[in-house]
Amino acid sequence: MKSDMRTAEFFLYDLPKFTTKNSLDHTRKLLGLLGDPCLNRKVIHVAGSNGKGSVCCFLYSMLLCAGKRAAMFTSPHLVDIRERFQVNGGMVSEEDFLLAFDRVKEASENLVQNNDNHPTFFEFIFAMAMVLFEKAGAEYIILETGLGGRLDATNSYPHPILSVITSVSLEHTEILGDTLAQIAAEKAGILKPGVPVVFLDEDPEAAEVIRSHAERLGCPYCAVSCDSDADFRRTENSFPVQTHLSVSCKARTETYKLFYICEIKENGIDFSFVTAYDRANDEGGASAAQQPADCERNFSRQTDTLSDRCGIQPFTARVWNVTGHACWQAENAALAVAAMRLLRLMPDDIIQQGLSVAVWPGRMQEVQPGIWFDGAHNPSGIAAFAQTVQRLTAEDPYPPLLVFSMVREKDIRTAVRLLTDEISWAAIAVAAVPGERGVPPETLAELFREAIASRTDGLTKASASRTDGLTKASASRTDALTKASAARTDSSAKTSATRTDSPVKAAAFLTPCPAEAFASPGAALSAMRARQKPGQQLFCTGSLYFVGALLKDIQ
Repeated sequence: MKSDMRTAEFFLYDLPKFTTKNSLDHTRKLLGLLGDPCLNRKVIHVAGSNGKGSVCCFLYSMLLCAGKRAAMFTSPHLVDIRERFQVNGGMVSEEDFLLAFDRVKEASENLVQNNDNHPTFFEFIFAMAMVLFEKAGAEYIILETGLGGRLDATNSYPHPILSVITSVSLEHTEILGDTLAQIAAEKAGILKPGVPVVFLDEDPEAAEVIRSHAERLGCPYCAVSCDSDADFRRTENSFPVQTHLSVSCKARTETYKLFYICEIKENGIDFSFVTAYDRANDEGGASAAQQPADCERNFSRQTDTLSDRCGIQPFTARVWNVTGHACWQAENAALAVAAMRLLRLMPDDIIQQGLSVAVWPGRMQEVQPGIWFDGAHNPSGIAAFAQTVQRLTAEDPYPPLLVFSMVREKDIRTAVRLLTDEISWAAIAVAAVPGERGVPPETLAELFREAIASRTDGLTKASASRTDGLTKASASRTDALTKASAARTDSSAKTSATRTDSPVKAAAFLTPCPAEAFASPGAALSAMRARQKPGQQLFCTGSLYFVGALLKDIQ
């Protein structure tokens, strides 16, 4: 009997999710029962802790703009489960979804009848994706890993044309390991012998693990990395993040400092691989107009040999633009540009077009004027979110409002501390993520109260210590001065003490209620919208599941 959407979704959500994975051989066996769909397609495999969904979106958009028949498998979805299965610019139809579901369900039952394990949730939907993409005749497929990489169901695909590893941070430590090196090793597990890899060289420990995996497997690699000692000088309008691209091969390693953000504008972020926005970098003072051309000529000469040896296309001086306001999106866009240029599938203008039209909901998305949604689902994501909030609200007349929630397996305490250390919120609302992974809102509210109380207590102690020092110094000076001078000193001390105390009072005023618990995400959002003043911005962050629930309410 054919399934309907409600029955299919109920069945899928009832499957085991965050449990011990089945082996990759088990996944291959499942795909074999389905006829090995998409076995000979051109697959780009993407792993990482943060940004992998955005990178997938950029790559997919570029392929579509180039007229390729492309498909993309990502997770999680925000509103509709079919969002996970994108084909030629849109999510699959309900009819195709159900046909794939019934086929995978039948194959899963055959496994169980032969005394094998039933597929997990992610394994099941990955198999559905391959069935769907086979039916659609996709030539290029973007696969995003779920949790980790080495043992991920998507890693059963034997021969991708490219691997990409985005930012690596501490996440799912109970499963992936409790150090960056261990987690990076899990992500690097997607590398295949001889298959090129582009990765973000953000943390030295993680980058070294990925680099060593690549060299051991003979994988040419490009590392896009942040560094403070860039060779090129920024203009006054440049954002203080400098990034360079390292291009290496087994026989020889060359490093070129090429990428950083040039300018943050109303319509997005400009970045460059040879920094066309920069002033002259030589002591002779070549003009700004001459410098990009000089850089391009010099870089082209330096990379000719490397390009010949490794098959890596040399980068030229060009300013790229990515829409949005979050600086980390420029970093993700740079990874996608580096990946696509390495594959040599399309000209630069098409790559830029792909960046311009790409839309990835729930990632620092302004869903309505002054209302932002961002699925910053772990501490490193929250830290980047907080930096963006600070920049977006720097000139606002009122402090921002916050709506927040996370799932229980994340490091919520660290996320809360980062939010309260970096930003003074006018008000905070919390609610549980729908489902069994949600944390009670009262628990979340208590974490915020503790964090804000700790921060205020620290400010108070620092203020008291400084005031005590001022008072003692003032008394010592008074002994050696006249009565008139002493009076002036006393007055000055009182003024200093009052001025020093003001940040504590301001902090307490800016967050009059540390956090308020609400019964549902929709209720929390409605309460903050009712409180929002003209010129005040409202930010909703935490789990992508939480953002998905909010998107349902705001549509």
